[in-house]
Amino acid sequence: MRRFLVVLLTVLLVTLMMAKVKVTFWHAMGGGHGQTLQEIVNFFNQQHPDIEVEAVYIGNYAALQQKLLAAAQAGGLPTISQAYSNWTAKLIYSGIVEVLNSYVNDPKIGLSKAEWEDIWEPMRLNCTWDDKIYAVPFNKSIYVLYVNTDALALAGLKIPETIGELKRAAILMTEDFNNDGTIDQYGFGFRSTVDHFQVFLALNGGSILEKGSDGKWKVTINSPESREVLQFLLDLKDKYALVQGGYLDGPFGEGKIAMFIETVASKPYVDAASKGKHGWTWAPVPVWKTRNVQFAGTDVIMFSTAKPEEKKAAWEFMKFLISPEITAYWAVKTGYLPVRKSATETAIWKKYVAEDPAAEVPLIQLPYGVFDPQIGVWAEIRTIVGTMVSDVLFGKKTIDEGLAWAEAEIKRELAKEGM
Repeated sequence: MRRFLVVLLTVLLVTLMMAKVKVTFWHAMGGGHGQTLQEIVNFFNQQHPDIEVEAVYIGNYAALQQKLLAAAQAGGLPTISQAYSNWTAKLIYSGIVEVLNSYVNDPKIGLSKAEWEDIWEPMRLNCTWDDKIYAVPFNKSIYVLYVNTDALALAGLKIPETIGELKRAAILMTEDFNNDGTIDQYGFGFRSTVDHFQVFLALNGGSILEKGSDGKWKVTINSPESREVLQFLLDLKDKYALVQGGYLDGPFGEGKIAMFIETVASKPYVDAASKGKHGWTWAPVPVWKTRNVQFAGTDVIMFSTAKPEEKKAAWEFMKFLISPEITAYWAVKTGYLPVRKSATETAIWKKYVAEDPAAEVPLIQLPYGVFDPQIGVWAEIRTIVGTMVSDVLFGKKTIDEGLAWAEAEIKRELAKEGM
């Protein structure tokens, strides 16, 4: 009898294990961000004994994109994955991204109109192509100004609120403390990348592309706004601003730069780099001709290659990720934005803001958030613009030469796609 019960229990356990629906989730969250994501996955799995989400760290974003594109061609796609909107656009062309409207609108397992509209509008728009929803927002961030408060106080300055004030503060906080002819502290720092060029271009009211009323994309990078941005960066470079390709949280923590602009996702790294060395805070990015602020970060998409039961299970997890409590927890632990307005009413968020009132600064900028064009060739266009920015900053091209070259290359890229 005892042996029979053991066998029966074993059979029941095997049956339960076999009954679990597996959801494979590819992501690019390393370090502390990855640990937090795994905590969320574990919590979901505990609450859903019939579903097993496996979070698979692929590597950085470039590695994830490469693996997704390869799997789209050769097979072996996961159930769901992180994806930038331009990756999603490219994959939509292949017909392998699941349209989520039927899940969102399902009366039993979907989201109510109020719940869907509880997601910040720019994030909703970034997940939608025409009237089709292809994603839910996940690790969304927005740019802010990081400031060394000790350096600011020493210079007797307030946090800059305009581009003019930013330039003045950069000049006044640039210091050669030991008078050896070498700058010890730059007032500002920026990266010689497409990302930081885009931040300033959006603030200055410019754009790389604009969509016309006919639905076609027009190349707008060769503009007075772009020239002003590049000249502004050149005026600061080396004299009042440290310029490099890599992230700036390290130099900021070491006191080599007093201010820099980066996304809120840098917060844990800035905090770790600065701890015990100097105080810091963040503030809205300074206003130029507009208050437009670049969004960054990815969404989560589902693949149509998954089985029906896997899709349904994946949707449960996607809903869980964007639930008010979970997106608030994710934001508090990582520095990313909560993707739901109601997340700001949760106990964890209120405690977070009570301890650090500056935590609400990124939310102030959300109404002015702008995102990248949702086109499949955006990655290629970003590469072109990044090359141009680097060439201009490091003297390989003049501003006019760089913008003319970028304009021609972007037009060529769009023509390849018939756009």
